[in-house]
Amino acid sequence: MKKLAFIFIIAIISNSVSAQSSKDEQDIKNTVHLLQQGWNSGSGETFASAFAEPHDFIVWNGYYMKNLSVENNAKGHNQIFSTFYKGTQLFYTIDKIKFLSKDIALVHIFGAVVNQNEARPKDPEVVISMVLQKNQGVWKIVSFHNLDLEAFQNEEIKKNAPMPIEVMYASWYAEAK
Repeated sequence: MKKLAFIFIIAIISNSVSAQSSKDEQDIKNTVHLLQQGWNSGSGETFASAFAEPHDFIVWNGYYMKNLSVENNAKGHNQIFSTFYKGTQLFYTIDKIKFLSKDIALVHIFGAVVNQNEARPKDPEVVISMVLQKNQGVWKIVSFHNLDLEAFQNEEIKKNAPMPIEVMYASWYAEAK
C-alpha cells in the first residue's frame, strides 16, 4: 500500500512539473511571437516589450549594447522600422527551448527578414540565442544575440560545414512545409 501511495505522489508531482514547463514553454513562445508581431507591425514599443529592464542586445553585425533599457530598445527599433527595415516582415522559427532552471531559459531561433509582400525565404538568415528570465510569472528577454548566417552566403563555408546545412537548420525547413 505504501508503494502505491508513493507511486501516486510521484505521478502527481511529475504531472505538475511537466504542466508547469508546458505553460512556461508556451509563455516563452508567446514572448518570441511578441517580437515578431512588433517587427511586422513596425512597432518598436511592441518589439521591445518582450525585453527585461535592463537587457543586453547584440546585433547581427556585432554591435553590443549592454544594459539597454526597454525605452532605448523601442526607440532604436522605431528608427530602423521607419528607415532601412521599413515595409519588412520577420519570420521566426523556434529551434530549441532549454530550461536552465525553473526561471531561466535558453532559446535558439532561426530568422529571416524580407519585404512585406515576399514569401518566407528558403533559408534562414540569422540564428538568435536568447536568455529569458521569469520574474513575477512573466518571461522576459535578458540577453539577445543575433548572428548572421554566413553559411548561406558563402559556398566555401557551406561546403566545409561539419554536417549538411539542412541538418543544422532542420526546424526552419520543417516549419516551411
